[in-house]
Amino acid sequence: MRRITARILTISAAIIWGTSFVVIRWGLLFLPALQFVFLRFLVSLVLILLILLLNDNLKGLSDVLTSRGVIVAAILNALGYISQFIGQQYTRATNASLLINLSAIFVAIFAHFYLKEKLSKMGSFGVLLAIIGAGLLITRGSISDLFTEHFLGDLFCLAAGVFWAMYIIESKKITGENFDDMHLLAAWFFYLTLISAPLAILQGIKRCGYEALFAILYTAIFCTILGFLLWYRGLKVLEATTSSIYFLLEVIVSAALEALIFGLTLSIMEIIGAIMAMTGVVVTDISFSRRFSGEIQ
Repeated sequence: MRRITARILTISAAIIWGTSFVVIRWGLLFLPALQFVFLRFLVSLVLILLILLLNDNLKGLSDVLTSRGVIVAAILNALGYISQFIGQQYTRATNASLLINLSAIFVAIFAHFYLKEKLSKMGSFGVLLAIIGAGLLITRGSISDLFTEHFLGDLFCLAAGVFWAMYIIESKKITGENFDDMHLLAAWFFYLTLISAPLAILQGIKRCGYEALFAILYTAIFCTILGFLLWYRGLKVLEATTSSIYFLLEVIVSAALEALIFGLTLSIMEIIGAIMAMTGVVVTDISFSRRFSGEIQ
């Protein structure tokens, strides 16, 4: 696969996932957080198993389900989603997207030690620029505005970013295992459903109305099955750090949608921050492209 194709796949996943923050915020008005997580991945699991069954592609799934790397990644993924959904009960969608996507910083640190993906000076500058830009987008230039009434929710979303950074690293490690993409997604969805089920019961189950059903189906089909498939295929070519930097696009998408749907307006400082974040993404990607210019383009 060409790097340009991998970029397009990853950017597409980031845009789709950017919409998820606003849909989740809306869905949480009608469903408890952990029930939302459980139903989202239960629907995703059922759909992907149906796809595998109709395509007679179930053979080899058990090998993926019992892979240590897949299980570790699945647990980290589940912890990330549980933290995000709990956090979004108490904070804005845009805050959540920024704090979760600070995973780019943690990915760069983890990749340095575990994947030998050392950042160049240019790449480090790109990461810094993107993070500062995303920070301006959320805080409007005042750090004191970040951790205020939504402090608890912000902490959970930040924890989600750490878990997903670890998940990205583990996922990058297993890209060399040549697992079938659909098998891998089915395994991850299985463990997410398994882990979230008892937690949802403990929190309490609520009847689903049409609004909740829409949020579940949208996040299950588009943000889960399609989003994961696009991201993982891109990750096979792109470096873990580059992939995580693209996720900062989620901040731009979620901020724009939150402004459109919930009436939040963007200040000049927030617009500047969005431009800086986008610039940081491009700078970091260029730095990695130069280093890996010897690979298949």
